Amino acid sequence: MENNNSPREIAEIVENALKEFNEGMAHRENLSVRIGRRTTQIIRFGMTSMMMLGAALFYLIFILTSDFAVIREHMEKMSEYMSSMETNFTSVAGDISRVQNTLTAVNDNITIMPAMNSSVSNMDTSLITLSGDLHSMVEQIYTMNNSVGNMAANLQLMNKQFTDMNITVGHMAGNVNQMSKPMRMFPFQ
Repeated sequence: MENNNSPREIAEIVENALKEFNEGMAHRENLSVRIGRRTTQIIRFGMTSMMMLGAALFYLIFILTSDFAVIREHMEKMSEYMSSMETNFTSVAGDISRVQNTLTAVNDNITIMPAMNSSVSNMDTSLITLSGDLHSMVEQIYTMNNSVGNMAANLQLMNKQFTDMNITVGHMAGNVNQMSKPMRMFPFQ
């Protein structure tokens, strides 16, 4: 095989080949630059998003810790109310046991009444006994009235403490709503 190409033709072929190679390399370089730009944009967007999410998380943590302090304060108040209520429940239980004792004594005094029917012939003695029993019953009724009055006062105090506890729970509900406000700006509710 003979090579019929002249040096000029060979130079043109080499020149065209180098020109095409140069154009291919320029396209490759442009493609690399475009890929680099897009990658940089993706990284910037990702970092910006991460910074925004981080700021939102720090804000939520800040709100959460501040609201937990308020909730803890209200819980301490509720604990004081509960301990006060416990003493009132103990007092009410004591009053109820006194009322029970008074009713037992009244029952004991009422059981004497049928004996009066059988002793009609000895009426003077029975009337004296009856008068004494009625006097002791009146004293026990006075005692029962005092116990019922104490129980009413304790129930009023318990009612006030329940009202205070409802107010505290209402404040806690407001704090929970305040804590949930930052979540409302996110689209995934």
